[in-house]
Amino acid sequence: MYRLIFFSWLAACSGLLFSCSTNNNEETSELKAFEEFYERFHQESDYQMEHISFPLEGLPSNADAETIADNDFRWEAEDWVMQRPFNYDSGGFKRELTTFGDDLVVEKIVSQNGEFGTIRRFAKLGEEWYLIYYAGLNRIEN
Repeated sequence: MYRLIFFSWLAACSGLLFSCSTNNNEETSELKAFEEFYERFHQESDYQMEHISFPLEGLPSNADAETIADNDFRWEAEDWVMQRPFNYDSGGFKRELTTFGDDLVVEKIVSQNGEFGTIRRFAKLGEEWYLIYYAGLNRIEN
């Protein structure tokens, strides 16, 4: 039940996030800076570790109802598995990026059938971009 509530809330928030997204024709210099960060984040493991706010808020993959309800899961640096670029063309997933101003980007990756998804949030803190939230791959219940 908690999982259903969580993912219903998540779907509602995603709709809200989409409605606040930046127009693609108005790409700012900050969005370009984010794209450069994003590419480097996935290429260099040291850079990735330096640009994650540990302990990182989020959810593990295949989270159970209790973990979701507790809302206190944190990723630790010693348990982190490096994230690499994802091939959306052959992976059966689609990607949505939503920006909020110049300092927050939410990335949602969802399977083509809508059954599974993951979320990452990136924020500009000072002059640098950081991963501030990561929910691993979980089933999305309607």
